[in-house]
Amino acid sequence: MKAIGWTQEMIEILTETYPVESTKYTSQLLGISVNAVKKKASELGLVKYKKSKWLERANFIRQHFHNMSFDSMAKELGIALISVRRIAAAIGLKRSEPDRFAMISKARSELISRERRRVVFGFDPVSHIKVVTNRQRIHLRAKMKAKGYVVAEERNILYYPADIKRCTEREKNGIGLGLRFMPLPISEELLTAVM
Repeated sequence: MKAIGWTQEMIEILTETYPVESTKYTSQLLGISVNAVKKKASELGLVKYKKSKWLERANFIRQHFHNMSFDSMAKELGIALISVRRIAAAIGLKRSEPDRFAMISKARSELISRERRRVVFGFDPVSHIKVVTNRQRIHLRAKMKAKGYVVAEERNILYYPADIKRCTEREKNGIGLGLRFMPLPISEELLTAVM
């Protein structure tokens, strides 16, 4: 086998292209065999960037596999969810059904907590999850709406039209839960009649 006379220019091309390009492409660029490129890269201590990045990601996934969801890991690493799943499978990590459900439950609980904090501070929700702050009030409000009460935009004010039979006991319970009951203003009454 003929020894290759590596020039400074060839070494520069090798160090620039080998970590980010395929070995075949680098060998074609230099006009030498794939094996010669691999041998010289090994002598120079060059590694494929993608492989080293993959190993970093695999290490992160291994460390956080039991306390983070795949989605959270994907966001943290800046890669697709399917990539996280593939890397986990490639390094032999697999979640049992109970572990999977526990992780989904944990992720959902964290999301609900974040959504509740957003609601408390007056920000718009990020997800489509309905955050229930007072289940009794919501159920009562739904029952009152079914009886003909009109729920205001503020959600804690219910208007009663003049033509409905008022539910005084439920109104009393609603007041205890922070709801307010007011007669339906004329302009809104006409608006609901048109709708």
